Amino acid sequence: MSVVIGPPATRLLFENDDVKIWMMDVAPGETYPHHYHDYDYVLFYTTDVLATVHDDAPEEHTALWNARFDTGGTQRGIWTYAHSVFFIPGTGFLSPGFVNIGQTTMISPLIEVKRARRPDQEHIGFARSDALVGLTPHGTAHLLENDRLRVTYTELAPGESTTAGGSAGSAVCVIDGALLATDDNGSRREVEWASQSARWRDDAPCQLSNIGTTVYRDISVELK
Repeated sequence: MSVVIGPPATRLLFENDDVKIWMMDVAPGETYPHHYHDYDYVLFYTTDVLATVHDDAPEEHTALWNARFDTGGTQRGIWTYAHSVFFIPGTGFLSPGFVNIGQTTMISPLIEVKRARRPDQEHIGFARSDALVGLTPHGTAHLLENDRLRVTYTELAPGESTTAGGSAGSAVCVIDGALLATDDNGSRREVEWASQSARWRDDAPCQLSNIGTTVYRDISVELK
């Protein structure tokens, strides 16, 4: 039986020499094909997702899935919840596909780090944070950090602002766009970022204010 090989995620939003920014969008009942992860990557869940391993996954993948996520036969699959974030080292090995068996669409930014690891970054392993699961954060929250990168999440309701700060060299994936005002040492401008768009930020973050009528959300991965 032939195996269908797909990309690391559904849609590529942005690419430069340092990163690739993708969006994973898998509706209930859909199957995502086998794929490769050649680069280290960050995966952030914006929705609760119930998924299970692909039916034709290699036996060793199925055994590993069952060992990690066995529910005693009461439920097929495993839940991953909104605001969970993962850092997963790239292996270059074939990753099994999965099936979304829940009732919600999986909408997840996936940021691959193309920049080569420095010698002091060679032994960085898997990391996960569920610190924001079940919460409704406002402003900017520090989600996960290691010697390779720092992950932050920003959520601004209309009228809310961030504080200035942070460093340059970040991949930004806009989850829900809005009309924003930026204030960089007294220099103000307005910009409207579209939902499910992405960019590379070379300059240090400035203060952001949501001057629109919708909630703004993004995930930022700063490279070290």
